[in-house]
Amino acid sequence: MMGTRRRKIASIVMPVVLLITSFVLLNPILPRAVASQSHSSILIVGNAEFTPANGVTGGTGTASDPYVIQGWNINMCWQCPYYGIEVANTTAYFRIFNVTVSSLITAQPATDILLKNATNGRIDNSVVQDESILCCGGIIVDSSRNVVLNANNAEAGTCNNFSSCSAYDTVGAYGSTNVTISGNSIRADASGNVLGVKGSSNVTILNDTILMNGLAPIGAPWDPSNGIVVSSSGNVMISQNSVRDAACSAYSPAKSMIVGGSSNVQIFGNNITSSYYCGSGIVLQSATGSIVYHNNLVNNSVQASDDNPGKNQWDNGYPTGGNYWSDYKGVDNCSGPQQNICPNPDGIGDTPYSFSSAQDNYPLMTPFAADPPATGSAGGGGGGGRPPLHV
Repeated sequence: MMGTRRRKIASIVMPVVLLITSFVLLNPILPRAVASQSHSSILIVGNAEFTPANGVTGGTGTASDPYVIQGWNINMCWQCPYYGIEVANTTAYFRIFNVTVSSLITAQPATDILLKNATNGRIDNSVVQDESILCCGGIIVDSSRNVVLNANNAEAGTCNNFSSCSAYDTVGAYGSTNVTISGNSIRADASGNVLGVKGSSNVTILNDTILMNGLAPIGAPWDPSNGIVVSSSGNVMISQNSVRDAACSAYSPAKSMIVGGSSNVQIFGNNITSSYYCGSGIVLQSATGSIVYHNNLVNNSVQASDDNPGKNQWDNGYPTGGNYWSDYKGVDNCSGPQQNICPNPDGIGDTPYSFSSAQDNYPLMTPFAADPPATGSAGGGGGGGRPPLHV
C-alpha cells in the first residue's frame, strides 16, 4: 500500500513540476525583438569584453539586467574565424537573443555559437543554419554552468569530428552542469548527433523537436545522424521531446536516443517515431539507475535495448504504468499489480513487453498523452488517454 501510494503521489507531483518548469523556461522575460543587422563574428573572452564593439546591445551583466547580444545576422565564410559567436571565461549574466548565424557550404570548420567556460548565460529565439560540409557544431556549451538554450532553431549540415573541431553535434553540452535545453527545433542533415550531452550533470532536455535525417531505404545517408545522445553523464532528465525519423542505413543504423555510461537518467513522456521502420528507439548502454516510462515508441526497427539487465527500470510501477509500444501483442483483460484481477481492464497490458534482456512490466495499451492543464484530472496526466484505473 505504501509503495502504491508513493507512486500515486509521484504521478501527481511530477506533471505539476514539469508544467511549472515548462512555463518558466519557455516564457522568460526577453528583450523586445529588433530587425537583424549584419555583424562580423563576435568573440568575448572575460567579463571586460562585454562591450558594444563586441556586439553587446544592452545590459549591465547582473541577474536582473544581463548583457544582451541581440538582433545580429552573422555569416561565416572560408576566411572567417572558427566561430560565429564565442563567449569564454565569463561569470557575468548574459543573453544571446534573436541572432542568426549561418555558414555557407564552403565555410571552414567552425562552431556557430560556442559558450566555453561561461557561467550564467542563455541563448533564446536564435537561428543557426550551418550548410558547411565541414561543420564543427551548431550551438555548443563546453565546460560551462547555469546555461539555458531555449526556443532556438538549429540545423547543421555534415558535422564531422575533424582534428580542428571540439564538437560535431548540432546542439551539444560537454563537461557542463546545470544546463537546460528546452523548446528548441534541432535538425541534422547528415552525420553527427542532433543533440549530444557528454560528461555533464544536472541537464534537462525538455520539449524539444529532434529531426533526424531519415530517408527511405533508397537514398539514405551512409553515416546517418543519431538523435539524443547522453554519455558519461549523471542526473539527466529527458522529457516531452519529439524524436522523429531515424534513417535507414545498413552501414550504421541510426538510434533515436542513446544513454551510454551514465547514471540517474529519467526518460519519460517522449514520442519516438520512425516513418520508415528504421533505426532504434531507446538504447541504454552500460547505464545504471535509469527509469524509462510514459514514452511512445512507434515503428522503430528496434524499439529498445538495454545491455545492463536489472540495473534500469522500464516502467514506473503500478498503476502509473510503463511505455506504449506499437508492436506490443498483448491484451488487456485484467488489472492490479499482478494483473490478476479479472475481468477488469485498466489500460495496461496483462503481460510484460520483453526485449533485449529487459522488460516493461506494465506496457500501455494506447499512446500516452498528458492531460491538458485546464482539464487535468487528479492524476495530473497519469491517465495518458487510458480508461480509469480500478484498484
